Amino acid sequence: LTAEINEFRKKHYNSTKDMTPEEVAFGFIRVANETMCRPIRSLTVSKGYDVRNHVLCCFGGAGAQHACSIARILKIKKVKIHRYS
Repeated sequence: LTAEINEFRKKHYNSTKDMTPEEVAFGFIRVANETMCRPIRSLTVSKGYDVRNHVLCCFGGAGAQHACSIARILKIKKVKIHRYS
């Protein structure tokens, strides 16, 4: 996959620097985090609430893996991680 992405970048963006597999994986994680931020924004910011005044509660198998990044993106200061998350 990394080779395909690097080939695409060279062809369409004239990129001279190849991405490492780690950089490609991190890119996917960043996209996933932004995608998870959208519903939070639509439930809070779009209704006039300041998301920074709330606590981010995470749950599920991968919730804790994304919680701090999502909190950082949304500028939330506190994260509550369920003990079984």
